[in-house]
Amino acid sequence: MTHVEANAAAAGEEGIGRNLVLPVLYPLLALLILVFVAYPMFVLFGRAVVEGSGPPFTLVWKVAADPYNRKVFWNTLLLGAIVAVLGTLLATAYAYAMTRVSIPGKKVWHFFAMLPTISPPILMALGLILLYGRRGIVTYGLFGIQTTGLYGLYGLVIAQLMSYFPFAYLLMLNLFRGLDASMEEAAGTLGANAWQALRTVSLPLLLPGLAGSVLLLFGYSFADLGNPMLLGGDFPVLSAQIYQTIIGMYDVPQGAALAIFLLAPSVLMFVAHKRLSSRMSYATVGAKGSSRLRLVMYLPARIAALVLVGIVTLAICLQYATILAGAFTQLFGINYTPTLRHVIATFTKSRGAILDTFALGVISAIVSVGLGLVIAHLVARTRHFGRGLVDFVANTPLAIPGTVIGLAFALAFSGSPLLLTGTAAIIIVAFVVRALPYGIRSGVAALDQIHRSLDEASMTMGATSGQTLWRVLLPLVRPALLAGMVFAFTRSVTTLSAVIFVVSPHWSLVTPTILSQMDRGDVGEAAALSVVVVLMVLAVIHGVPRLFDRDWREVHQE
Repeated sequence: MTHVEANAAAAGEEGIGRNLVLPVLYPLLALLILVFVAYPMFVLFGRAVVEGSGPPFTLVWKVAADPYNRKVFWNTLLLGAIVAVLGTLLATAYAYAMTRVSIPGKKVWHFFAMLPTISPPILMALGLILLYGRRGIVTYGLFGIQTTGLYGLYGLVIAQLMSYFPFAYLLMLNLFRGLDASMEEAAGTLGANAWQALRTVSLPLLLPGLAGSVLLLFGYSFADLGNPMLLGGDFPVLSAQIYQTIIGMYDVPQGAALAIFLLAPSVLMFVAHKRLSSRMSYATVGAKGSSRLRLVMYLPARIAALVLVGIVTLAICLQYATILAGAFTQLFGINYTPTLRHVIATFTKSRGAILDTFALGVISAIVSVGLGLVIAHLVARTRHFGRGLVDFVANTPLAIPGTVIGLAFALAFSGSPLLLTGTAAIIIVAFVVRALPYGIRSGVAALDQIHRSLDEASMTMGATSGQTLWRVLLPLVRPALLAGMVFAFTRSVTTLSAVIFVVSPHWSLVTPTILSQMDRGDVGEAAALSVVVVLMVLAVIHGVPRLFDRDWREVHQE
């Protein structure tokens, strides 16, 4: 063998070794997903079904037969149904005003409508208490009444509507923008006014989207923990009941059984939502939206749209302004003397929670986006055996309420074979598991927009699959990865239900800290910490992309 042939053979063997990087990595990813997604749910199900020496499902049937538990279950369904219907109606009207009616300041209305997505849902309950609670600035300050009407079904509906309406609005906004405007123009040419075009043309096309919005809001309401903990009153729901059963009564088996009742409807809603989403995608095939959209100029319609967006914006701004005021007053509702005491306490007593939340949120965002990209590459760019199963299991957290995930993690990793309780690892894994589906979906969407000829050209030039992913695909999908990283960070630092059972004295987080402060009556400190969380998320959302854009431009110039 000549020297050249020997070098070529060595290079070929080295290329084969390098080509094994991703194929070896995929089974490890599958193992991690099974350990941190499937295994905790299996443990939770086992604790609920097999308990003591009795036959299986004895505890489940006992919990289901309890009249109080049945009441809690129906309360949860009722709350979810009301929030889903009202939220969809509000989101549809808001999206219609933003896309079909000529009103000024649409960027401002959109910004404030999306503001609740970057703050913990528990913040809405805090704002409502400060405004309309027993010593609220409106109820007691203006009218001199100490009412308890906020605590119960009505307060929960208002809090969840304000917390989760933006997600339905964003869905409906994209659907309205995707409609072919020429169909509405044709209806107008035939003599239909704006209302008739909406009723006879747009809404029938949006029916799958409306149903998807209902299911989406129902799932969010079903999984909410913070608002029911603060505003539930005499209207208990499943998520808060699970927390009270575990923390208050130390009855882990019954809490696990209640988690099964919370999980089942959520999974059904998720499956139904997926089926409707697939129908929506087929409905838009071949329908290219027209840009010749004529906005409604009818003055009463424009006034009505302005009133709608103005009321929603005012309600949202009032919430945040009240929390900001509560952070800088002695005792909101009693003593309005300005003070920095609560802010100082936030950066002293709660400093550990802020630092831990930021650090763990950053780590989990990087890990979730990295894993999401590799799994997305497995799903979208390979034909490896089991890729569909990996994709399915990795996306199941979308159907699992955060309370159930947190409880499953606490049960599964509190002893052998894998002890994580009390460590930062269990919090990071909980964050990653919750954010991983979004990283996978954004990665698949970004890779689907890149033609496979680039992969083939890279491989033809001698690059391995790993090198192709790192040097060719990664730079092209970098904006999507950055957006996914920011989203993962936001979702991690604002969640409560997924981490309520896994926090420890060694590692504290801001959302459980806010809940404990409200339980102790430290409203000012809770408000100040809420402001810090919102500012932290805003800084990441607006600061990180600019930072990376500057770095990318410098690298490009070099």
